[in-house]
Amino acid sequence: MATLKLISLCAYLTDSEAEWRAEDHRATKMIKAIKGDPIKGWFHSYVGGQRRVYDQNNVQDFVSRIPPALAKNILRHHDGEATIVPIPNSHVTSATTPDFKTLDLAREIARKSGGILKVAPALVFREVQKKSREGGPRDPSHFETAYKVVERPKGPIILLDDVCTTGGHLVAAHWLLHRHPSRPVVLACTFGRTTKQQHDEPIGSGQKISTLHGAANHGGPHSQSRLL
Repeated sequence: MATLKLISLCAYLTDSEAEWRAEDHRATKMIKAIKGDPIKGWFHSYVGGQRRVYDQNNVQDFVSRIPPALAKNILRHHDGEATIVPIPNSHVTSATTPDFKTLDLAREIARKSGGILKVAPALVFREVQKKSREGGPRDPSHFETAYKVVERPKGPIILLDDVCTTGGHLVAAHWLLHRHPSRPVVLACTFGRTTKQQHDEPIGSGQKISTLHGAANHGGPHSQSRLL
C-alpha cells in the first residue's frame, strides 16, 4: 500500500448545517473564482501583506496569483525537479482539446517554478465525462477505466487539479501512473479541497495537508483507496 500526500491552499466547507464564519464564505468565493463561477459579492486576500478586495470585475487578478502560489507550495513540499501531470477536465479527450484548464494552470505553475517543474498532459478521457459536480461519477474505479494514458512522463510526478472533493480523480491517476520506481507519483496538489470540519485558518498552506491511500501496483477496480 502506497500513500500520497495531497497539499492545497484553501479548505472550503461543504457542511451546510455548520454555522459558517466569514472565513468559510471567503474560502468558498475563492473556489468559485478558480472554477470560473460567479462569486456573487466580494472577498479579500493578502498580497505582500496588503489587503486586496476582489469582486466579479477584477476576480481575474486574483486568479492570476494562484499559479505562483501553487508553485511555491509545491516547491515547499518537494525538493528537486518534477513533472506536473494535470487531471483532465471532464470534456478533455486529447492533449489538444480546447479549454484544457488544468493544463493551462500546470503550464503557468511550471513557468513560475524557475525551470524546476515541467508539464506532461499524460492523462485524457476516452470519452467526454459528465461533470462530478453535476451528478457525474466520483468513484476512482470509474476513472481508472475512463482515463487514457497518452504518455509516460519522466518522474518524479506531481498530480495537479484545481480542487479535490472525494479524491477519485487523483486516486485513479495515482493507480495508473505510480507503477515504476523511476516514475513515482510523489505529490498531489490542488488549490482547494472540501472539508466537513471547520479549520481555524482555512486559507493558506499551514494545515491543508491530507493523505491519499492507494495501491502502487493496483490490481483492478476492487482495490481500495480513500482520501483522509
